[in-house]
Amino acid sequence: MQIEVLPSTGSPRIPYLEDRLVIVIDVLRATSTIVTALANGCQAIVPVLTSEEALEKRLTLPGSLLGGERDSLIIEGFDLGNSPFDYVPEKVGGRRVILTTSNGTRAIRDSIAAPMIWMASFINMHSIVLAVHREFENRNRLKGIVVFCAGTEERFDLPDTLCAGMLIDSLGSKILLNDLGEAARMLYRSSEDHLTDRIRNSVHGKKLISLGFERDIEYCSTPNILPIVPVVQEGEIVWLTGE
Repeated sequence: MQIEVLPSTGSPRIPYLEDRLVIVIDVLRATSTIVTALANGCQAIVPVLTSEEALEKRLTLPGSLLGGERDSLIIEGFDLGNSPFDYVPEKVGGRRVILTTSNGTRAIRDSIAAPMIWMASFINMHSIVLAVHREFENRNRLKGIVVFCAGTEERFDLPDTLCAGMLIDSLGSKILLNDLGEAARMLYRSSEDHLTDRIRNSVHGKKLISLGFERDIEYCSTPNILPIVPVVQEGEIVWLTGE
């Protein structure tokens, strides 16, 4: 299995995606929030690039909620921010959420050429790993995986890279990696016993703490607490079910 890790949105080179599974990672906090929203009964999440696009999309999807952030804070006039704790069942149950974030939704949209796009985070890692094994054992159509770290403002992001490393480490030894994939695995192995501290002390982690979101960091760095594999289908993110 060939795995290529990309460092951030805005990467100067996007590889050929038409025969790859893309796994998008934005630990703090888009993919963690997407997983949580689906677990709490959200019908679907519609990723968009801008707040203007979100407002336009809501005109075609009556009853939808607007969610997202800019500079880590809720967008003025939106219903929800980008904290997983915003996406509780009483708010999102049975509803669609139109979501725009600084990095995560960009990475999702940049992956649109791929036949399959999944969302990963620490909180759903075990389910992602199991789904990858099923996919590659049962089908020959995919030639490999592209792990798309969303990054922070088009830059390398430590939490996303640690999460990519956990994914790679969990997939076993029969894989081929690019250099960033090798580095991500080494970084994860040196950090797995103190993931939360590493994430808390990252640039993004420190910023969220300064804004009062330390609880988000604790939650988003906790592995394997939700059995969700979010997948893009017809422009919406839904819960992948068995085929």
